[in-house]
Amino acid sequence: MTALDAGTTAGKSTQDSGQLPPGEATRALSLPQLPYADAVYDALLTAGLQPSAYEAGLRRGRTGTPELYVRAVWPAGGPALADPARPRGLTIAWSHVTGWAAHDADEQCALLPVDTLAAPELVADAARHYAAHGIDPGHPWGPAADGRWADAVYLDIALTRFDERPGGGW
Repeated sequence: MTALDAGTTAGKSTQDSGQLPPGEATRALSLPQLPYADAVYDALLTAGLQPSAYEAGLRRGRTGTPELYVRAVWPAGGPALADPARPRGLTIAWSHVTGWAAHDADEQCALLPVDTLAAPELVADAARHYAAHGIDPGHPWGPAADGRWADAVYLDIALTRFDERPGGGW
């Protein structure tokens, strides 16, 4: 069952990636990050932070190279955000090239000091911090512990294959 099947109302678009175990899914899906995206989404829900929009896909990066991404958005004024974050909104985003970052509508940005394939609970903890405090250089988030996603090895392999495809993943 994916989060969509559970009756949530967010704009989640990882389309049935929960149907396959991560090892199989990362070999079979054209967007191999979908099982990871689902795991992060589940961790966000567990933390009580349902994003207004949640998506995973493929885009051209700033250098024109293909980039797999995941993005969770809480818009300005959203009820999940506390006063410091509410006026500027919050986006937590992942790229297989740059890893995890948080940013807001004022273009304040914070790179998350975690592994590119961080444990979903760490990502949810960072989202909880920034939803409460906003992105404030004077109040940075730091993980209480370090950790990788339990199935990161499968996605590591899939990402290497993605980057080695003719046309760079397109």
